[in-house]
Amino acid sequence: MKALVIDDHPVFITALETLLKGMRRGIGIDTATSAEEALRHIEYHPDYQFILLDLSMPGLDGFAFLRALEQRKLPIPVIIVSSSEEPETIHACINAGAVGYIPKSYDLDQMAKAIERVHDGEIYLPQALTQSTTQTDEAVIKQRCEQIGIPDKTYQVLVWLAKSKTNKEIADELNISVHTVKAHLAKLFERLQTSNRMDTVMEAIRLGLIEG
Repeated sequence: MKALVIDDHPVFITALETLLKGMRRGIGIDTATSAEEALRHIEYHPDYQFILLDLSMPGLDGFAFLRALEQRKLPIPVIIVSSSEEPETIHACINAGAVGYIPKSYDLDQMAKAIERVHDGEIYLPQALTQSTTQTDEAVIKQRCEQIGIPDKTYQVLVWLAKSKTNKEIADELNISVHTVKAHLAKLFERLQTSNRMDTVMEAIRLGLIEG
């Protein structure tokens, strides 16, 4: 496994390197202090398993880096690691193609769990985003779900899915079986025309079912 860490603060790069080495024995880690340097790394190693990206850097910022990846058609999962916890910023990053967002205020254990979730194919969103669902008028959400064909119980699964819960955790929260959770996920994939958990959450955000 090989990862790329991009941050203009050497101390934080060192902390992330230590974290990743503790999570995965034998992991290869490249580092860059700017988006430009990172893109040079990618020219030689387009097969990174994932990238940890700071948003605010001199020169090209994190958003410009995400656009550059998209232009190169490189499907490398990018996890944003940023000091900003504004829902608008998190929403913008997901819309720009990031598959996860980790606040720098997290401790190393929280960061490790978030990275593991993304590595397992999920999307990771902090509470600043997932809790903002309540800001959207419930009647509007209900109407949108009816238009798309998402029943109430399936929507409840979607809400917990956006909180990066596993099938077992969702089952426990809703007092249903894991088999039933999987059935609701299949319904979500069908109605939102997605094929995995990460894309489902992103599409739900785009459609306004979950606010960013």
